[in-house]
Amino acid sequence: MQKFNKYDLVRVAKDLGKSMQHFTADCDAIIIGSYHDQFGDGYTADYTIHIKGKSEHSWYHESQLTLVEPNRKDLLEQWVRDEKERAEKESDLNWIFENGKNILGSASGSSISALAKCFGLTNLWGNRGEGFVYYENAMMTLALAKPFLESGDKDGWLKYCETIATKST
Repeated sequence: MQKFNKYDLVRVAKDLGKSMQHFTADCDAIIIGSYHDQFGDGYTADYTIHIKGKSEHSWYHESQLTLVEPNRKDLLEQWVRDEKERAEKESDLNWIFENGKNILGSASGSSISALAKCFGLTNLWGNRGEGFVYYENAMMTLALAKPFLESGDKDGWLKYCETIATKST
């Protein structure tokens, strides 16, 4: 029997175990669905959850989740709206270069993606959606942008990106 239902508000455990230490822990989340809900094979012990401020993530075990409140679709909708607004703000090039030094310390995916698009890199994940490809592309993008972010030089960045785009065609 499935322990959680779509839209249930849950608390993610503080300790997810060694094999999941890179997963987000000790936070609120909303159930998107079990493996069965999404793929129909009868397996209901692992879940995709929407973590507040971090979007959807899989595969959390039911033993790592505690029900806080059932049926909080309204809360999920609010989180999604807030995340969309944040992404729009953080992908605005004017905002990025006004906050360049802070971006270098903790850049969001939205900011990195916006910077990469300037020189024609439109998919940081690559053709197969690989995490290590995303990481390499993100670090390369930030390294290229670093002097421009440090000085707040948006125009210089855009001119530099034109030379990168020209070289790759």
